[in-house]
Amino acid sequence: MLTSTKNYHISIGIIACNEAKTIGKMLNSLWQQNLFQKIASNLEIEIIIVPNGCSDNTAQVAQAKLHNLPKTANITWKICEIKQPGKSNAWNLYVHQLSNPKADYLFLMDADIQLLQSQTLDSMLQTLATETTAWVSVDKPIKDVSVKDKKNFREKISTLVSSLSRSKVKSGNAAWLCGQLYCAKAQLLRKIWLPTSLPTQDAFLYNMIVTDCLTTSKVPQRVILAPNASHIFEAYTSISRLLRHEKWLILGNTINQLLCKELDRPNKQATGVLIKQKNQQDPLWLNKVIHKSTLDRNWWLIPRYILLRRFHSLCDKTLMQRITLFPLAVAATIIDFLLSLQANLELHQQQNIGYWGK
Repeated sequence: MLTSTKNYHISIGIIACNEAKTIGKMLNSLWQQNLFQKIASNLEIEIIIVPNGCSDNTAQVAQAKLHNLPKTANITWKICEIKQPGKSNAWNLYVHQLSNPKADYLFLMDADIQLLQSQTLDSMLQTLATETTAWVSVDKPIKDVSVKDKKNFREKISTLVSSLSRSKVKSGNAAWLCGQLYCAKAQLLRKIWLPTSLPTQDAFLYNMIVTDCLTTSKVPQRVILAPNASHIFEAYTSISRLLRHEKWLILGNTINQLLCKELDRPNKQATGVLIKQKNQQDPLWLNKVIHKSTLDRNWWLIPRYILLRRFHSLCDKTLMQRITLFPLAVAATIIDFLLSLQANLELHQQQNIGYWGK
C-alpha cells in the first residue's frame, strides 16, 4: 500500500469489446484485491470501463455487477460506452480524455482476465513508487490451461508452446509489456498516442515507452516486472483460433516496425503529438504508411526475428530443456514461416489491417 501522506489518485481503465460473459468474473477478482479491501484514506480510485463497438450487452452487465459490489467512499466508477470499435481508439480516449487528469497512476486492463494474487495491483503500484527509473510495471500473464490438473491433448500443446516462448524474467528486472494488464506513471503515458487503426498495441507501446517516444535509445528498465503479481487469461486451444492469433501477432509486429521507421525521422516533432494530429487528419493514415512501405521496400516485409524467435527462446533453457523443446521449435518455426507468407501477402493486399479489415 502507498504509505506516503500525499494524496494519490489511481485510475483503472478496463477496455472491453463483447465481453458480457467474462467482465463479471473480472470485476469480482478486481474487488478481491487488497487495494480495495483496506483502502488508505489518502488513496482515491476511479474505475472506468470502456466498452467499444460492442454488439452484446457488455456495458449493461458491467453496470449491474458494479451496482452489486460493496461500496467504498474512496472508490468511484463509470461506464463510457463508445460506438467506434478498436482497442487503440479506446486506449487514446481513456488515457487522454476519460481518466482523471489528477491521476498519478493509470492501470490498463482487459475485460477478459482474472487477477490471480490478491496483492497484484498493490505490488504493481509499490514497484512504480519505489523504482524511480521505472515508468511501467507489469505482472505475470498465466494461461488458464497451465493451472489445470488434467489437460487434454490440445491444452498440453498450448502449455508446451508457452514453455518454449516463456522467458525467465525475475521480479524487479526489465520485462516485456503485456497489454492485458499494466500500471504506468500517468504523466509519462500521456505523452503517447496510438495510431487509431493499430491492430496490436503491445509492441508499439513498449517501443514508445523504452525509447521515450523514439527520442532515446532503448532503456528496458523502464518496464519492469512486479513481484507477487499475476493474472490468468484464456488460452487459445483451438488450432484455427491459435493460428489466426499467431498471424495477427506477426502482422502487428511487422506494422510496428514499419510504423517506428516512418516516425523516427531527424528533427521530428514530439512523436505523440504527431500521431494525435495524424489521427485527427485521417484515421486511416497508418494504412497509407503500410501501402507506401510495400512500394518502397522489397516484397518481403516480415522482420527476420519473427522466423528466429523460437530458437532464440531456447538460449535461456537448460541443456535438457533445449533437447526436449528443439523439435517443437522446428515445428513452430515452419508454422511461423507459413503464417508469415500469408501475413506478408495480406499486407501487400491491404487486408486485415486495423479493425476496419477484421
